Amino acid sequence: MRIQNSNARIFHSDEAVQAYQLWELMETGRYEYDPVDKHGPVLYYLSFVLNKILGIDSADLNQASVRLLPIISSMGLLALFLIRERKLKIASISAAALFALSPFPVIYGAYYVQEILFTLIGFLLLYSLSKYWDSPNPKGAAMCGVWMGLFFATKETAVIHLAAIGIALLLLKAKAFDGYAWSARLRPKHLVTGLAGMGVVWVFFFTAAFTDFGGLIDSIQTFAIYAERSQGEGHEKPFFYYLSLFMPQVAEGVRWGEAPFLVLATIGVCLLFASRTTRHTGIRLGAAYGFICFVLYSIIPYKTPWLMLTSYASFCLAAGFALETLSERWPQAISRVALLGVGVFLLYDQHQSTRLANRYAADARNPYLYQHTSPQFRKLVERIEDIEALDGSNTLSIAVGGQDNAWPLPWYLRNNDTVGYWQDPSAVPALDMVIGPVGALPQSLQETHVPEYHGLRENVLLECWIEKDLWDAFLESR
Repeated sequence: MRIQNSNARIFHSDEAVQAYQLWELMETGRYEYDPVDKHGPVLYYLSFVLNKILGIDSADLNQASVRLLPIISSMGLLALFLIRERKLKIASISAAALFALSPFPVIYGAYYVQEILFTLIGFLLLYSLSKYWDSPNPKGAAMCGVWMGLFFATKETAVIHLAAIGIALLLLKAKAFDGYAWSARLRPKHLVTGLAGMGVVWVFFFTAAFTDFGGLIDSIQTFAIYAERSQGEGHEKPFFYYLSLFMPQVAEGVRWGEAPFLVLATIGVCLLFASRTTRHTGIRLGAAYGFICFVLYSIIPYKTPWLMLTSYASFCLAAGFALETLSERWPQAISRVALLGVGVFLLYDQHQSTRLANRYAADARNPYLYQHTSPQFRKLVERIEDIEALDGSNTLSIAVGGQDNAWPLPWYLRNNDTVGYWQDPSAVPALDMVIGPVGALPQSLQETHVPEYHGLRENVLLECWIEKDLWDAFLESR
């Protein structure tokens, strides 16, 4: 399903930015961390290694190969749920099935942004810390440090998630917090081992494999930058925004919503806080982690849907936990029939929602999408290819104006050496093609160029001015 949805959906602008970083890394063999405008480098390095293993060069990168790592990360998270909670068969299978079939993780589990990889690493860190708490040892401390280093080297919001993990551990393992617990788990040797594991990973990635130590300073400065960015920067949303994504709604006649899933997940969360059975600690810990993340992210003004991926995974665990608990409490004959009915209905409902999401994979009516690139944008890419094909011996010169550079356009123009970008669209020169926001490009283009209009995303249009001789030659070729 993720592959189908991925193939049907053009790159989001954020995906194109990440894909461009990967392409540059594969082209040059170097990556330079930018604390102002980029996230951590783990996504690019792992994608680089994966593509090398598969024999894919930078020239061969496409939508499918770029999104392969997120899809594999989704599979890894499913496997983690099944393996970690194998003693709770109903809960683990239900959680994995929901995460595999539901529309939200199907979409964002194949997005080429950091989030699904970040989600997988977060759960690995959570379970490693839980295991270390139960059985302190240097090897466990080192493993926690490695996951923590990968966590921070993937995305700066690791600070929020680490706080959520800490709160979850305090809530669910509080009874073990006696004097012996602290002294056994905070031994200097263990702390040094854990910090060493974290430090090696941190330094390796942020120095581009020990080649640029200036990246270490940037990796610290970024927390102040993203703390300021968390206030919104145009992405401000109300407290209940994330909850509204999954509530029943209608968009131009198309019905959406995951009410049955939300109800079961809510029941699971309630049972989670009511239960004191140690056998359920692992799955309760995973569910609590995402629920706390949900609350923290709801408080922060800056909001984008994919930030909910960790929480959604935890909601799947909570729904599975609800089914597991109800199966234990109800009489066996009733529970089997009831659970079968609830499970079939829930999976069918989520599957139907996913089919709808596939049909509207890049449509503005899809409530899960956020400022996604319009399918109409492909026509602009095709037009550029048409004009370039007129004379294969000459490279088309293109000027792109606007502060966001019309992303994902730079991804599609990455092999064009005669393309330039101007933040001020009124200052762009009259090259073969000039692209920018409607009404912002120089008026003088009317004398030498012919305009076309193309959709970039919902309510955002681009002007594409084509030099008149090129336009006439294109019409003749048709």
